[in-house]
Amino acid sequence: MSLALINEIWKVLKPSIETGDVSSAAETLVNYLVDEAYSPTEIKQTFRLDSDIKSALTYYLETPDWGIHQEEEEDEDFHDLYDDEEY
Repeated sequence: MSLALINEIWKVLKPSIETGDVSSAAETLVNYLVDEAYSPTEIKQTFRLDSDIKSALTYYLETPDWGIHQEEEEDEDFHDLYDDEEY
């Protein structure tokens, strides 16, 4: 799927996202695009007029390992909760 099409879809969906959740949705989209091998430069260029995507991209670039090990860390946190329990 092209970035231009994804940008158009984002424009249509963005107004229906509740206030406060737009940042989270933008972060999810940026993480997805990077996982799909789009470069930060391509994302920035395509979404140059969208402040939420630019903020999410900036956050992504400034945060080491953001999204890369997120799922693994969540699993570890879950197991840490139950390590101290006695059965």
